[in-house]
Amino acid sequence: MEHATQGTRVSKTDSSNKMAEPGVSLAAISRKWLAEISPDDFAHCHEYLAAVRLARHMSKIDVCRASQIGSDPTTGVSLPTVSKMESGSYGEPGFRTMVRLARGYGVPVAHFERFFK
Repeated sequence: MEHATQGTRVSKTDSSNKMAEPGVSLAAISRKWLAEISPDDFAHCHEYLAAVRLARHMSKIDVCRASQIGSDPTTGVSLPTVSKMESGSYGEPGFRTMVRLARGYGVPVAHFERFFK
């Protein structure tokens, strides 16, 4: 079975073999992908956030949980907020929301500066 990846055809077995290389963990691959994601490469915040989440192999629920302090849901962002941010329908978040989003996505708050001035 084959699937297209950014204009390149990759067979399912080829992509599986790359993941199965000895000494290459999913975390290492994620770090490499994340290192190549710069907010300057994106026109909109929602594109950047989705790319970061996917590079980290996180679900939207994972982002919500990562944004919490001590498993307290009132200290993090909600699933509707994450969904609206990634769809581009949220608008401009306040500073507290940006801090919580940065914590959830694991990026510096400064990365949001180029999107919201």
